[in-house]
Amino acid sequence: MNICSNILFLRILYFFETILQILRFIIPIGLIIKLAIDMYKNMINNDESKIKENNSMAVRRIVAAIIVFLIPTLINSVMNFLENITGSEYNYKGCLTEIDNIDYFIELYEQEEELKDKIEKENTLNTYNSLQIKESELIKDNISRTTGGDGIFLGKKYNLTKSQLNVIAKICQAEQGNSKGSAWEAALMANRYELYGKKYGSLYSYVLTSRWWGPANTGSYTKQKLKTANLNAVRSVLVDGQRPIPLYIIEHDWTGDLTKLVTNGKTTYNFKNLNAYVKDKTVIYNKYGAKYIYYGHPTKTSDAFGYTSSAKKKVQKMQSTS
Repeated sequence: MNICSNILFLRILYFFETILQILRFIIPIGLIIKLAIDMYKNMINNDESKIKENNSMAVRRIVAAIIVFLIPTLINSVMNFLENITGSEYNYKGCLTEIDNIDYFIELYEQEEELKDKIEKENTLNTYNSLQIKESELIKDNISRTTGGDGIFLGKKYNLTKSQLNVIAKICQAEQGNSKGSAWEAALMANRYELYGKKYGSLYSYVLTSRWWGPANTGSYTKQKLKTANLNAVRSVLVDGQRPIPLYIIEHDWTGDLTKLVTNGKTTYNFKNLNAYVKDKTVIYNKYGAKYIYYGHPTKTSDAFGYTSSAKKKVQKMQSTS
C-alpha cells in the first residue's frame, strides 16, 4: 500500500507544508527586522555590556534564520531515511511532491466515494427488488391456496389508509365470513368499481355508498371483530393487486336470494347442492332480476360468484386495447 494514496494523510501533510511555507517567510523577515533594531540600538548605545548582549542575540537570530531556511532540507533527509528503513512501498518523499496535486487527489477521492455510494445504492435496490419478487411470489402462493388454487389475476393496486382497509375488510368478512371468501369479495368490489363505479370517485366511497353491499348499507359491519387472516387476504387483493378471480367477476348471491339455476337447459332449485353448479355453464337467477353465469364458490359455505357476458366482453376489450 502507498501511504500517499491516503487522502487523509495527504491533507495533514498539505496543512503542515502550508504552515511551514508561511513560517519560512515570516520568521526570517521578523529576524531581519529584529537585527536592524539591534544594530540601531548598538549605534546609539554606549554601554559595552548591552552591545555584547545585542550582538549575542543577533548571532542567535542569524542561526535561527539559517535553521528555518534549512528545515525543508532536513525534512527531505528524514524522509529519505524513513524510506530506506521501511522500504520503497512507503514513499514518504514522494508524498511531498504529491501534495502539489492534492486538488486532483481530492477530486479523485470524491469520485471514488460517489461511485461507491452509487454501487451501494444499486446493490440495495437490487436486494429490494429481489425481496419484492420473493414477496410477490409468496403473496401469489398464499392467495392461490386461500382461494382454492384458481390462480392469480393481476389487478389495479389501491392506496388505502389503514382505517379504510379495515372497514372494507370488515364488510368482506361480514359478507363471506372466512379469508377465502373475503379475498373473493374484495376482488369483486374492485372489479365492479372499475367497470361501473368510477362516478363515486374512489373504491372506498363506492363500497360504502353504492348500496350494493348489505353490511355497508345497514352498518352491521361495524360490529365485526376483524380477523387478521381476513384483513391480510383483503390487503393482498386490494393493496398488492393480487386478485383470486378474473376481473370480470361482478356478481354473487347467497342461497336466500336465488330463484333458479339453469344448466344446459335443465332447471334446479336446490341451491345448497354445489353439484348443481357448473363453471361457465350454469346460469344463476336472483330475486332482484339479475342473471349471470356461474364461476365458482370460494368455499362450500360461501356465496356463488359469477359474471355477465357483457362484463366479460367489456374487460376483454379493455385488456386488448391496453
